[in-house]
Amino acid sequence: MKKRNYFMTCKNLIWSDLTVYRQTIIDKIIDVGIWAGLTVLVTGYVMPYFGLVNFGPFQFGGIIAAVGLFEMYASVVDFVSDLEGDRAINYNLTLPIPSALALMSKSAYYFLVYASLTFAMLPIGYLCVWGQLPLMQVSYGKLILAIFFQCMFYACFILWASSMINNMAHLGRVWNRCIFPMWLMGGFQFSWLALYSVLPALAYINAINPMIYITESTRVALLGQTGYADFWLCLVAIAGFSAICFAMGVRNLKKRLDFV
Repeated sequence: MKKRNYFMTCKNLIWSDLTVYRQTIIDKIIDVGIWAGLTVLVTGYVMPYFGLVNFGPFQFGGIIAAVGLFEMYASVVDFVSDLEGDRAINYNLTLPIPSALALMSKSAYYFLVYASLTFAMLPIGYLCVWGQLPLMQVSYGKLILAIFFQCMFYACFILWASSMINNMAHLGRVWNRCIFPMWLMGGFQFSWLALYSVLPALAYINAINPMIYITESTRVALLGQTGYADFWLCLVAIAGFSAICFAMGVRNLKKRLDFV
């Protein structure tokens, strides 16, 4: 009975956040769609004139992998502004559920936000690479798994990233120290095996970047296993990074918010 009450409370918390999110979802899809569409169009139809042939589908995989990463900055802004302002999160922590579950409900909300935006980008991106990416080539089961695991990581990472920001004046650290390095070295313009073939030492160092596993698994689902890191190993790595971020985020927020 207690577990059922926990579930219903968590569901209501998530639904409450989603009710607010529904008011902005169209604007967010348009904003992300402009970025994704223009990026794929340039790499798919302009860059071939400069020698980068068939780069559009490759870049499409990177975009699908990075949708949640770039949206995460806005999420951190919202989360930290609440910690510094109204602290509505305190209400969640006073409910008759374990505090970790209250924070997990917040992560679940962010998971659904990132998943909705990522799935919305699939048809937009595919239309931009029409004829360059055969639908029969896509492994839809692996694609769903890749999106699930990447959104899970982003949803856990935001707890840790938000817990490391002391106040709104330090928000730039999230972009400069986390999001931008993860994206730039996360395989958006290259694969891990390609990097390993030219700079093995840097490739091994880059293995501590969770983003490389996200982009690799997404491209395997879209383009096939050849030329990319093992799909299942990538999922295991993403799950490991997610667990670490969630545990550290809960620990840090517990100290910051002084909850039991």
